Amino acid sequence: MGRINIHRTKEIKSEIAENPGRAGDIIDAEQELGICVTDDKGYYTHVNQRYNDIYGYEPAELKGKHFTAVVPPELHAKLQTAHDMFIKNEYEIVRYWDVVNKRGETIKIQAAAAFFDNIFDNKGKGHKVTFVYHDED
Repeated sequence: MGRINIHRTKEIKSEIAENPGRAGDIIDAEQELGICVTDDKGYYTHVNQRYNDIYGYEPAELKGKHFTAVVPPELHAKLQTAHDMFIKNEYEIVRYWDVVNKRGETIKIQAAAAFFDNIFDNKGKGHKVTFVYHDED
C-alpha cells in the first residue's frame, strides 16, 4: 500500500490557514487526497470528490451524516472517542484504518488530520479536516 503525501497535506493546511474563507474551494480542487470536514460532533460539513470516489458516494450524499457512516460498527465508539479527543487536543497521528465503503466492503486507508476553528461558519467550534489516501487496486 502506498503512503499519504504528508508534504501535500502540509501545503493544503497552509493554503486553508492563509485563506479560511476559501477552504471549500481549496479542498474541492484536491484530486490526489480525499478530504472531508467534520464539525465538533463528527458530522460531515464538506467532502471533496476524491473522498466520495474512495467511499463510493455521490456528491453531497455524505453532507450532514455522521462520519461513522464509513466506519465498521465495532469501531464506532473508539473512533468517536478519537474524534472527540482530536477536537479537544487539536492533534492526531497519521495512521492506517479499516473503513467501509457504501457497498459495505472493508477498505484500508491512511489518514491524517488538521484542526481549524475559522472555516465553514463554525460558530466558535472546531472542525476536523481529514486527509485520506487510498490505493486503487
